[in-house]
Amino acid sequence: MKFFWSIILSVFLSIGMLNAQEPVRTIPSFKFFQLSGTSLTDKNIPLGKLSIFSFFDITCSHCQETMQLLAKEHPNLSHVNLYLVTMDRKDGILKFMNVFGANLLNKKNVTILQDLNQEFIAKFYPRKYPSVFLFDKNKKLLMYQDEEAKIINLIAKAKAYK
Repeated sequence: MKFFWSIILSVFLSIGMLNAQEPVRTIPSFKFFQLSGTSLTDKNIPLGKLSIFSFFDITCSHCQETMQLLAKEHPNLSHVNLYLVTMDRKDGILKFMNVFGANLLNKKNVTILQDLNQEFIAKFYPRKYPSVFLFDKNKKLLMYQDEEAKIINLIAKAKAYK
């Protein structure tokens, strides 16, 4: 019986530690893929410019609202590279973007990325969908937000660095 309770305690502690994980502090090494199939790695992220990584799922209603907010605020974020990262399929991504982020398509500072190797979660440590990361000009985390109502604060911080 003691062994059983030890296992139960270990499981709960592990779950608690996962929930308490902190988002990454600097842009980690990664390899994602643009919808064209071209790879993009951390080495392609330029120094000297802010970067926002928005991790989303096309079936998530909060992600839909976050994408609409990013699309609405895009004119104020022309000085920021915006990386939209998902593990979804290309056809679903395009439908999602056409509905919730149409004015982000074909923008010079916006890159839609597929996480085909499923490494975003293991390397960036998002807590949930959507997760939005703001990195400074030296690839250091300025702000992380996963509360939909507070993502506007992250956008305001990015605007302030204009």
